[in-house]
Amino acid sequence: MHVLVATAETQGERPDDYSYTVEGELVRFAHDVCDCPDCGCDRGVAGLSSSRATTTFMVKDAPNLALDHYVQAIRDALLREGWLSEGEDDSWVVALAKLQADLAAEYEPGTILGVKSRAVMVRK
Repeated sequence: MHVLVATAETQGERPDDYSYTVEGELVRFAHDVCDCPDCGCDRGVAGLSSSRATTTFMVKDAPNLALDHYVQAIRDALLREGWLSEGEDDSWVVALAKLQADLAAEYEPGTILGVKSRAVMVRK
C-alpha cells in the first residue's frame, strides 16, 4: 500500500511553503478549508502524529500497513484534534483514507506532492 507522508524536500521552492510536521509522519488532507486567503489551509496537509501542517508530502510504500490500520490512524488523529467525536458517523474518514490510498497508488514512491485549492500536483 502506498501512503502519504510529510517531507521537507522541496520546501522553500515556493514563497508560500511551510512545514511544521515531523519528517516521515503520515499526513491527511484537510476535510475543511476556510475562506481566509492568508491561512494556508488550502495548500497544506496535516500530520497525524504532530497535528501540524506542511505544504509538501511524499508517496511512500508501506507494505505492512493495512487499510483498516490507516483508517484508524486518521480516525485517532481526528478524535484527538476534536474534529471527530466518539460515536459520531465517521464513514467519511474511511472514504478519506481510501481516497488518499488510491491517490498515493497513482505515483511512484518518492514522488513529492503538494496541494492547492484541493488540487494535488507533483512537485518533484
